Amino acid sequence: MRDRTAADDIVQGAANRALIDLILPPMRIAAKGVGYAVTVHGSLNRDIDLVAVPWTETAKTMDRLVSALCGAVAAVVGNCHRNGDVEDKPHGRKAQLLLTYCGESHVTIDLSVMPTIAKPKTEA
Repeated sequence: MRDRTAADDIVQGAANRALIDLILPPMRIAAKGVGYAVTVHGSLNRDIDLVAVPWTETAKTMDRLVSALCGAVAAVVGNCHRNGDVEDKPHGRKAQLLLTYCGESHVTIDLSVMPTIAKPKTEA
């Protein structure tokens, strides 16, 4: 396998930026439906980095969120698949890679999900 070049980042980054413009609005709608907000972080040069934050007290499980987001991406480009296992990250964050093919390119979506925190019970 050859070393990655600056040209690779430019070409992949252009594809990632074009794709995020198409998929982010439906992904945000899908995330909202299961109680999350989604935002982009990172350069987009190699992959699409997203962070999902629980936004409501009734936020669903990460599995439900990932299913909803894959559905939103697939509705736009025709496919989206989980790639690998959920990975533990600092501060309770979990990461899941999503893979989609669009045109002649594959795109990796690196999704980080912040944990839900149960509301403390009030004392009587």
